[in-house]
Amino acid sequence: MEKFTKLLLLVYLFINLNLYAFDISNKVNFVNGISSVNCKLDNTTYSVESMCNHGILLKTNTNLFLSNIATVPPTVSSPIYVCQNSVAAPLAATASAGGTLNWYGTNATGGTASPTAPTPSTTTVGTISYYVSETVSGIESSRSKIDVNVVADNGAVILGFTCDPSQIAAADKASSVFFDWGNNPLISNTYNYTYTIQGSSPVSSTTSVSHVQVFGMVPGQSATLTLTSATHPCVPAKTLTCTVPCGAATITPNFAAIPAFCSGSVAPILGPTSRNGITGTWSPAIISNTTSGNYIFTPNAVLFPCATTQSLPVSVLPLVTPTFTTIPATVCQNSTASVLPSNSSNATPISGIWSPATVNTAVLGPVTYAFTPNPGQCTALTPTMVSITVVPVVVPNFAAVPPFCSGTTAPLLGSTSPNGIVGTWSPSVISNTTSRSYLFTPNANQCATTQTLNVTVTAKSVPNFAGIPSFCTGTTAPTLATTSPNGITGTWSPAAISNTASSSYVFTPNTTECATTQTLAVTINPLIVPDFTDLSICSGSVAPILRNVSPNGISGTWSPSTINNTTAGSYVFTPNPNQCATNKTINVTVNQSTLVNVVWNVTDAFSENQVVTITATAPGDYLYQLDSGPFQDSPVFEYVALGFHSITVKDRNGCSPPITRSNVLVIDYPKYFTPNNDGFHDTWNIFSLEDQTDFRILIFDRYGKFLKEIRPKSLGWDGMYNGNPMPANDYWFSVEYAEQNISKIFKSHFSLKR
Repeated sequence: MEKFTKLLLLVYLFINLNLYAFDISNKVNFVNGISSVNCKLDNTTYSVESMCNHGILLKTNTNLFLSNIATVPPTVSSPIYVCQNSVAAPLAATASAGGTLNWYGTNATGGTASPTAPTPSTTTVGTISYYVSETVSGIESSRSKIDVNVVADNGAVILGFTCDPSQIAAADKASSVFFDWGNNPLISNTYNYTYTIQGSSPVSSTTSVSHVQVFGMVPGQSATLTLTSATHPCVPAKTLTCTVPCGAATITPNFAAIPAFCSGSVAPILGPTSRNGITGTWSPAIISNTTSGNYIFTPNAVLFPCATTQSLPVSVLPLVTPTFTTIPATVCQNSTASVLPSNSSNATPISGIWSPATVNTAVLGPVTYAFTPNPGQCTALTPTMVSITVVPVVVPNFAAVPPFCSGTTAPLLGSTSPNGIVGTWSPSVISNTTSRSYLFTPNANQCATTQTLNVTVTAKSVPNFAGIPSFCTGTTAPTLATTSPNGITGTWSPAAISNTASSSYVFTPNTTECATTQTLAVTINPLIVPDFTDLSICSGSVAPILRNVSPNGISGTWSPSTINNTTAGSYVFTPNPNQCATNKTINVTVNQSTLVNVVWNVTDAFSENQVVTITATAPGDYLYQLDSGPFQDSPVFEYVALGFHSITVKDRNGCSPPITRSNVLVIDYPKYFTPNNDGFHDTWNIFSLEDQTDFRILIFDRYGKFLKEIRPKSLGWDGMYNGNPMPANDYWFSVEYAEQNISKIFKSHFSLKR
C-alpha cells in the first residue's frame, strides 16, 4: 500500500507540478522507442509505460525527483553524397507528429536555430556535418547529425549496363529479368537502384553486387531499372528496360472480319474482347459509316503483355450514282435508236429499269429518260435522269477549192463546216502536186451527211532560156533576159552575170506565173599566168634564150627579145590573143665574180668560247664552212674545238671559185685526263701549242708544289711524281706561249681522274 501511495504521489507531481530532479548521480536514462520501461522507486521496480517513455525517474535516500520530459530527435538519412560543384538540394529531416524542425547548420552545439533547411556547399571535396533537432510541445530534442560527403568527379561511369537473360535460371526465365553491369574500379561497388514493373509501384534498394534480378513477373512484362552509384554521385545515372520474353505465350486477338457495308448505313460496333478472350482498346474506337479505314486493336499491356495487335480493315462502300457512257446525247431523226441498257457503265454495274423504256426518234427535240436502280445496291435513292435529243440531219457546206499551181502552198481542209458540222477529211491534207477528190465524213452523233470536194492542181511550165557559152575573165558578160523564149516572165538571182567568177544563175518566175525555176551555169575561164621564172646568171656568161611558149603552154612574145649578159633587167612576156592569159614579167640578175681572198680571226687562246670569224675580202653573196661541216650563211663559228681547222668560202651563185684555208689554229687545253693506259686521254698536254717548241708548261699540285715541266711537243704528263701515281684531284699549270707574235702566260687547272 505504501508503494502504491508513493507511485500516486509521483503521478501527481508529474501532472501538477512539472518538477525537475536535480540529483543526477542515481539517474535512470530513458530509451526512445521502448514500449515499456522499468522505473525504480525505493529499490522496487514499477512499470510506468507512458510516463517513463517521456522522462527520467530519480531516487536518492528516499528523496523522490522527477526529470523533465525528453523529445525524440528527428529522423535523418546520413551520410549523404553529392557531386562537387553540383547544384545541391536543401537537406531534409522527418519530424515527429506535431514536431517542428530546428536547423543549426554545422553547429553541433550552440548556434541559432532556423526553420529553413540549409543547402550544403558543393565547392570543396570532403565531409561537412549539419545538425537538426525538433521541438514537440515546447520541448526540444537532442540534435541529429547529417554528414554530407562532397565527392570529386573522377570521370567514372557505370560499365556494361545490359539485360542478360543468360544468367537467369531455367525455372525463372519466364518470370524474371536480369540487369547486369560491370564493376568500375573508380567507383565503390555500392549502388542504389529503383525499378518499376508494369502496373506496379517503384521498388528502391541498395546493392553491393553488380547485378539485380527482378522476380514475380509474367511473360511479356517489362521492368525499368534506374541505377546510380551510392557513394559517387558524379557518376551519371543509367536507366534500362528489360522484358520477359513471351516465347510460346505470344497470342494474337482473333476478331472476325467485318463485311463491307454501304456508306450511311449503321456501322458495326467494335467489341472490347476478342473471341479468344483478349481485352483491349481500338484505334479509332468507333467505325466510320462514311469512310473505309484500318482499325487497330491494342491488347491491355498489363493483363495481356504477350498479346499482339490486330489490324481490322473495314471497307465502306460509297453510294454510287449510275453513269451511262453508251447512251448518245443526240440521235438523228428517224434513225434506229440504241436500246437503253439495263445495267450502268460503272465499274460495278448497277441494274435497274427505264421510264420511258424505249427511245422515240420520230419527234424532234429533247426527251428525259429516268433510270431507277433495283433494290439492294449501294446507290442513291433518287432516279438518274438522262436527256436524249432528236435532231434533224444536216448537209456540210464547205466552199469549193479554186484551182492552184502545182508546188504552191495548198489550202487547208477545215475540220468544221461553216454550218458547224465537225468531222474528218480523207485524204486529210490537199496535195499541191496532184488533182483529186476529198471526202468529208462527219463525226458520229451529229446527224450530218458526207461532202465531196474536187480539187484541181495546175502543172507548172518550164522556162527555156538557152545556155551561155563560157568566156574569159574580164571580157564583157552577156545580159540576162527577164522573159523566157516561151513567154515566162520573172527575175534572175544574181541579177547580172559576173565576168570574173563562174557561178549559177536562177530564174524565178513571177508569182502570177505557174512555172518552175530555171538554173543557168555560167563558166568564166580564169586568166592563166605563164609560168616563166626569174633567172640569175654570172656576168659575161652565155645568156639563156627567151622561149616563145611558157612551160604551161602559153605562146607569145618577149620585150626585150634577148637577155643582156652584163646588166640585170626585167623582161615582159605578152601572150598571143584568144588564150585567156596575162602578161608575165621576169627579172634577170647578173652576178659579178668578186671573191679574191679569205682571212679569219680567232678569239684569245684559252677562252671559254673559242669563236672563229671568217671575212671575204670583196662584197658578195657567200656561204661559209668549218672543216667538213655544212655550209652556212653566217661567217661566225662558236665553241670551236682546240687544234688546227680548215675554213672554206664559196660564191652562192657559183660565179667565183671557192677558197679554202687549212691553218686556222684554236689554242686551248684539255680539262681532264685519265692515265689508265686504255689508249684514251692517258697523258695531259696542251697539244695545240705543239708548233711552239720553245715554250714550256709547268704543273703544280693544289698546294703550289711543283710536280712536272713538259714541252708542247712532248708526250705530256702521265700523272706520276717520283715514280708514284698522283691521286685523282685538280692540278694547276702555267704555260708560256706566243699569240700573233706576242709572248703570253696563262694559268689554270685541270682534273686527273682515275
